[in-house]
Amino acid sequence: MTSPRTRVRIRALAGGLLLALVATSAPAQVRLTDESDRAAFRAWFVLLADAQFERAAAEVTDCAAMVRFAFREALRAHTPGWNRDIALPFAPRFPDVRSPPPVTADGWPLFRVGTTPSRYAEFADARTLVALNTVPIGRDAGRARPGDLLYFRQPGQRQPDHLMVVIGRSTFDEQGADWVVYHTGPSADDAGEVRKTRLATLVHHPSPRWRPVAVNPHFVGVFRLAALHTP
Repeated sequence: MTSPRTRVRIRALAGGLLLALVATSAPAQVRLTDESDRAAFRAWFVLLADAQFERAAAEVTDCAAMVRFAFREALRAHTPGWNRDIALPFAPRFPDVRSPPPVTADGWPLFRVGTTPSRYAEFADARTLVALNTVPIGRDAGRARPGDLLYFRQPGQRQPDHLMVVIGRSTFDEQGADWVVYHTGPSADDAGEVRKTRLATLVHHPSPRWRPVAVNPHFVGVFRLAALHTP
């Protein structure tokens, strides 16, 4: 059991990282100001992240890749050809986002990746996704909405920054309304895999450093994609 002094120190450590991320934040590239576009983006983003547990896309090799994939594909026009390429098990009936950012000659600059000067790109690592493309919600996982990210930082690992996507109610699982999906990331022994669990289960993870609770110094907090943030 941790002492009151230790709990204060834990909160200070995680809170310090949260404040550092906020301090480096800047306007993200994708901000959907129309509520119908936000609803459409959320529906597609959550579905596509959830679907990676059923059948992961070849590019989904770590947690950031899963977020980038779901983010990018949520903004596309979801034509029959797109559905064949993505190979979803059914054809969703969600509306498309009507005002995605334009594709440029250099690609699709979806994420802010630099502030001095401002730079945008289609690739961003986990820490950059959080620091420059999300809004902090706090360290109470109970406040997370579908599409939000749970951010953990595990110093000492080859990839210390880890993201999990809050799904909520899953299209693929009838029971439960608090599903979370994530990629374990590659290790020296294997390529890692996509896993899915309930938030109620995750808070009792056998390894305390993976519990999304305020007393865990490795849990930085809940972050909402700027595209889904209501100004």
